Amino acid sequence: MKSILFVDDEPKLLSGLKRMLSPYGELWRMEFAPSGTEALQMLAASTFDVIVADMRMPGMNGAELLKQVARLYPEMVRMILSGTWEQDLRMQAAMVAHQYLSKPCDAELLKATLDRAFALREVLVEPALRALISGTASLPSAPTIYREVVRMLQTPGASAHQIGTLLSRDMGMTAKVLQLVNSAFFGLQRHITSAEDAVMFLGVDTVKALALSVSVFSSFEASACPAFSIEGAQRHGARVAAIAKDIATAQQVSKAALDDTFVAGLLHDVGQLVFVAHHPAQYDRVLKAVADGATSSQAEMQVFGTTHAEVGSYLLWLWGLPDTVVEAVAFHHHPSRCLDGQFSPLTAVHVANVLAELQPGGEPAPGNELDSAYLARTGLSDRLGRWTELALQHPVREDAA
Repeated sequence: MKSILFVDDEPKLLSGLKRMLSPYGELWRMEFAPSGTEALQMLAASTFDVIVADMRMPGMNGAELLKQVARLYPEMVRMILSGTWEQDLRMQAAMVAHQYLSKPCDAELLKATLDRAFALREVLVEPALRALISGTASLPSAPTIYREVVRMLQTPGASAHQIGTLLSRDMGMTAKVLQLVNSAFFGLQRHITSAEDAVMFLGVDTVKALALSVSVFSSFEASACPAFSIEGAQRHGARVAAIAKDIATAQQVSKAALDDTFVAGLLHDVGQLVFVAHHPAQYDRVLKAVADGATSSQAEMQVFGTTHAEVGSYLLWLWGLPDTVVEAVAFHHHPSRCLDGQFSPLTAVHVANVLAELQPGGEPAPGNELDSAYLARTGLSDRLGRWTELALQHPVREDAA
């Protein structure tokens, strides 16, 4: 039975949560703590999968509590449920909370959020890997882009558009800024999946504070994993994103679907950054195995027991990105594992990922073949010729960062 710890200093709210969630008592073990101190005592005495804490509490606020939880129990999913979102508390929560829900929160939304947390945890059966991902607060960025972002944020008069365009070239910074802008404490009624739109909404001052004061961005240290080229990973992500967006445009999808498709393409290999950031020596072994002829998924399974697709999708769900983006990242190598039979960002990203790595003779790279059964199921096999033409309009650029 999955277990959840709710923490709030308001007795009436805790009582209301108990009543609201009582129908799910057979599914979950739920405990309720009136303070951060008591919550830590309960955590020391019993194991929980998820903690859901109020933000403004006397003695120890929600961000301070979750900071302790992240240090002591990194495998737990950490959520904030609050109606208070002052700027200073936003900054505190930015590096410790995975998701943010606003009060009042209805039972269906809370249950759906928790159900998905539990379902994704089943994908990663190894507790050490869950702890690795749940403990990830930021992702490494290409040093050249990182330095340029810091320089631009320190330049008076830099525009939101300029900063957002620069962020959109980097997997790590894009993922983090989208986590923040889509959190409940900004009160959006829709998901944003464009780095440019995210910076426009957050404002330059907020992004500057997050980057320079809270350090939500970080630079990749090449010496940690010499065989990994973060610039190469960024180039590949950018090319897949561009091809996937062209494919989606040809399918005449909505603007929101186009944004989802682009960011899913950019972030489809984001799990690699998690591995590199936390286990660089082991990932160096993965890359050496790939150089010897193994596929990336085969080598990752051998070393970690999971793949970058599973790790990346779990992280992006923890960070609150849209389901369609998470789905595309999770299944971009094996879309047949997804039950949906319609064109979606997954379709575009899967095809773009293959077309972006075609060999000189037009053959797919080993281990990165098209899922023909999936394309047949979606009824889109006849579009492949046109999609290949679109891909050829995006030649590989070795000079891009």
